[in-house]
Parts: sequence; C-alpha cells; structure tokens
Amino acid sequence: FGIDISRVAIDNARDLAVREKVADRCEFRVMDAERMEFPGSYFDIIQEYGALHHLDLKAAYAELARVLKPDGRLICTEALRHNPLIHAYRKRTMHLRTQWEFEHILGVPEIKMGLDYFEAVDIRFFHLLSLAAVPLRKTFFFNAILKSLELLDEVLLRLPLVQRWAWVAVVVFSKPRK
Repeated sequence: FGIDISRVAIDNARDLAVREKVADRCEFRVMDAERMEFPGSYFDIIQEYGALHHLDLKAAYAELARVLKPDGRLICTEALRHNPLIHAYRKRTMHLRTQWEFEHILGVPEIKMGLDYFEAVDIRFFHLLSLAAVPLRKTFFFNAILKSLELLDEVLLRLPLVQRWAWVAVVVFSKPRK
C-alpha cells in the first residue's frame, strides 16, 4: 500500500509501479496520514520517507501507532534541522520547499516525541562529511571520494555530540503504545 494526500503523487506512484512491472502487487490511495482508513494493528511494517515534517507530528505518531501491529516496526527516513550549513542552504533555496516545510524539519527532540506513542526508538544518523562530495558528482573520482567520506561519517556519526549535525536520520519505532 502507498498513501499520499496528493492525487498527483498517487498517480505518479501508479505510473512508476506500471513502469517497474510491480503494479499487480501495489495499491495506492489518496489518504490523510493523520486519519488513515486502515483498521487498527493492520501493518507489520510501515516505511515513511520524508513526510513527517509535513504533518501534525502528534496526530501522525498516534495514527501510525494505531495501524501498526504490536510487534511491527515503523521505519522513518527524515532530514534533520540541526546542521547550520545545511540550514543555511535551505534558507538560500526556499523556492525548493514551502515555508511550513522549512520551519518543521525535524530535530532529535521531535523524533523522541515518538516515545509517547512507541516504547522503543532507534536512531541512526547519515551524511555529514559525505555531503562535501556533491559538487564533485560529475567527476571521474566522485565515487572514490564519496566512499572515503562515507567511511569517515560512519566513525564520526557514532559520537553523540556530532550526530545531530547529520543531514539524515533513519529512525525505527517499535512496540506501539495502544
């Protein structure tokens, strides 16, 4: 199942599923993620990508916990707001996002709000130094530099004081509170 409040996004998802020859296994619906039409404890796994900061976070967490099975997992991939350089880039490129999106990009405190709705949260952080490779993406040495910077990120992003400066977090919520 795939849901989005936008008809255009759902149409695009259906078209992609057809192109990738998986349409017979996919169902897409226009639906509000804060008020889903699915019964409680319906999903084993829910995967969300970059949408939480567009929603009323408390309503979204409550609804996601409601439709997740007791032993299920919610996997979220979200950009983070803490890095001042990335934040400055976002300010300079406001034409790429809405004001709401800019003001509501998640931080660690908003992620940890999920503990009101889930008993467990595991956060992994990605992309700090590896972002420096982006301007080199069209060069022949891009892959080598990117791999080296990703290895450095793996080490640096284990440090609690550095983690919040990452660009992206992958968060796994489990044990929904019913």
